[in-house]
Amino acid sequence: MSTVNINLYNILKADFKLSDAKAKEFVEAIREEVQNDIKYENTDFRSAVREDFLKLELKLGNEIKDVRMEIKDTKSDILKWFVGIFITLALMIIGLYIKK
Repeated sequence: MSTVNINLYNILKADFKLSDAKAKEFVEAIREEVQNDIKYENTDFRSAVREDFLKLELKLGNEIKDVRMEIKDTKSDILKWFVGIFITLALMIIGLYIKK
């Protein structure tokens, strides 16, 4: 028995004048009830956390899709700028050769 159970047992035995068997039975009933409450709360907490993680996962999935689309758009924009600058640079080089 834990310290709390022993203290409760001593209180029940001394102050309430219960027999050893009745005090042990009462302490055991309280312990079982507390354990059941803790299990229930733990299960409830786990399901709430699980729901929160599922919502977060859905949100992050959508955010990742958005970021991928932005990267795709940026990639195409960079490619357009690169081609434009390359053509301009090529024309400048050709112009320098023709000028001589």
